[in-house]
Parts: sequence; C-alpha cells; structure tokens
Amino acid sequence: MSLADKVFTGSIPELYDNYIVPLIFAGFADDLAGRVAHLSPASVPETAAGTGAVARALSPRIRQDAHYIVTDLNQPMLDWTRARQDEDKRITWRQADALALPFGDATFDVVCCQFGVMFFPDRIKGYREALRVLKPGGYFIFNVWDRIEENVFAYDITKALAEFFRIARPGSWR
Repeated sequence: MSLADKVFTGSIPELYDNYIVPLIFAGFADDLAGRVAHLSPASVPETAAGTGAVARALSPRIRQDAHYIVTDLNQPMLDWTRARQDEDKRITWRQADALALPFGDATFDVVCCQFGVMFFPDRIKGYREALRVLKPGGYFIFNVWDRIEENVFAYDITKALAEFFRIARPGSWR
C-alpha cells in the first residue's frame, strides 16, 4: 500500500466519496443525522468525519443558531468534505484527533461519529474524550458494525474478495 493510500491523499477521498459512501454509508449517515437533529443541539462536533456523509446529511437539519464542528484526523479527507459542502456559517472545519480533542470540558450538547470509533487505537481514551467535551446530560451518538457474520453485506463482499484473491479458504477467516 502506498503512503498516499494510507493517508487518503490524491484521488482516494474522491473515489471513497463517489463509490463507497453511496454504496455503504449514505443511509447510515442519514440515520445518524436524523438522530442528532432530533435532539436539536446548539453545539456538535463530529469526529472522524471522513468525506462528509454525515455533514451533508446533518447541516440542513440543525438549528440556525447551532455551531457544528466537522473534524477528521486526515486533512485531505477534511479538505474534500469541505469542498463538497455549501458555505454555511454554522460549520467550522478542523483537523482533530478524536483521542485528544482540542476543545474545552463540557462544551457540547452532542458528539457524533459515524463508523469511526471502531478504528480508534484506544477506544477507552476516545470515549473519555467524547465524555469530557460533553455538557452534563449530553449525548455521544455513534454507529459501528456488528460482527462480520451479522453484517450480511460485509460478510458477502469479504467472502467474495477472499475467494477471488485466494487469500483464505472460504470460511477459514471466521
């Protein structure tokens, strides 16, 4: 894997957003955005925003006086999502590590993250950071995959790829 692939530079954000997001993540982003919007928060950081599927789904639904901070560890992914988003004075774009959020304690009503927490190198630290920046009574709303056997789409794709590339005997990677 090239360095560009590892850090999601070059055409990676565009390819990811144009092909992977509509196929897998757009519906989940819409669901997550609906859950956040239902709470009518005044302040929301999104961690691990990637190419902005949640940002595009949430921004039209948040309050007019809300402050929404879209963050990602990877600057090229953040640049991609910002370029795809209409200008909106309620949104701030910021490179940030979800394990060391650059925000004060008890600052936000809701913290949201779509399919990012499962990649945190230290999940407990990431959860503590979300809790630290939440106001008392705030919400940390995130989604993750279940085991691969419970995710039919991922299971079938992984099995097909494993068979195609002969990287494992079918069923041996369970």
